[in-house]
Amino acid sequence: MSNLLATRLKAAGIEMTPEQWGAIIMLLNDGAMTQGQLGARLHLEKSSVSRLINGLEKRGWIERIKDRNDSRQKLVAPTPKALDTAEHCATLARAIHEEAQLGMNEHDKIASRSLLSRIIRNLEGASR
Repeated sequence: MSNLLATRLKAAGIEMTPEQWGAIIMLLNDGAMTQGQLGARLHLEKSSVSRLINGLEKRGWIERIKDRNDSRQKLVAPTPKALDTAEHCATLARAIHEEAQLGMNEHDKIASRSLLSRIIRNLEGASR
């Protein structure tokens, strides 16, 4: 799915990787957060999230802003450019998701989400 999303983003002229899109979605849905919080939510190592954030910042998709509650902290926030492109990216991602579920009835979809959620929880517990 990641490879297909990368291909579709590129074909649409959007210079964003699937990993970057995941970070943008997280920021749009949950609001600005520290780089550490974003890395934890995306299950990325510090060096990986740093590269991810630097790439997004270089392309103008995110900005680092001061945390009003802690002046020592910087928050990562999506820019208007990210907001402008988000719906187009979401449409591409939804289409891929629908293609992946072709031939599945609602029960199959619910069961697969449940099983995948359990796998993720199991793996999160194993990494602690």
